Amino acid sequence: MDIKSITVVVLGIISVATGFAAEFTRVKASQVQVDVYGRCSYPRSPALLLGITSAATLSIAKIIINFATGCFCCKRRAAPPHASSERRPNAFCFYIVFSITFIIALGLLLIGVKLNERHDDAVVRDGVYNCYVIKPGVFAAGAILAALNVLIGVLYYETLNSKGKDASNVLSPKQGGITLAQPQLPVENPGLDTLPALKRCKDGVGMGQIVKADNKFI
Repeated sequence: MDIKSITVVVLGIISVATGFAAEFTRVKASQVQVDVYGRCSYPRSPALLLGITSAATLSIAKIIINFATGCFCCKRRAAPPHASSERRPNAFCFYIVFSITFIIALGLLLIGVKLNERHDDAVVRDGVYNCYVIKPGVFAAGAILAALNVLIGVLYYETLNSKGKDASNVLSPKQGGITLAQPQLPVENPGLDTLPALKRCKDGVGMGQIVKADNKFI
C-alpha cells in the first residue's frame, strides 16, 4: 500500500468512528421534554458535528480515489489487452460497488444529520404529546456502508495500480526486436583471401620475366 491508500484508510477510519459516535449521541426519545406551551424541547447533541465530519471525511476519501485512479474507461482503453484482460472485470465491479456504496452512505449520514436537528412542535394523539426523534440505526448504517465503501475503494485503486505496473513491464514488439534481434554476421578478413592470390600473381610475373629473358638471349 502506498501513501494514497494509507490516507484513504485513515480517512475511512475517521468517517466510520464519527458515524458510530453520531449514532450514540443522537437525540433520543427519553431526552425530549414538552414545555408548558406544548412545544418539544430538544437537548443539544454533538451528532450534528459528528455526522458532518463523517460525511466530509468520506467525501475526501472518495475524491482521493477518483484522482488517483482517473477515468476508468480511459485506463481500460490505454492498457494493453494481454496485460489487463484478467483484472478488468474485477476493477469494473469494484468501481460499480464503490460508487453505489458511497452514494448510499453519504445519503444516510446527511439524512441523519438533518433528521436529528428536526425540532417540530408536539403532536397530540389520544391526549398524549408526541415529539419527533430520529429513528435508531440511521447513522450506524451510514457508518457501516462508509467502511465498506473505503474497503472497496482501496481494492479498486490497488487493482488499477497493479494493472499499470503490469503494463509498464511488458515490452512492445519493436523494443524486443531492437534488443534481441541483432544479426551477428561473420567478418571476412580480406587479407586472408588476397594474400594467396597476390603470391600467385607475383610468382606468375616472375616466371614470365625469366622466360622472356631466356628467349631474348637465345
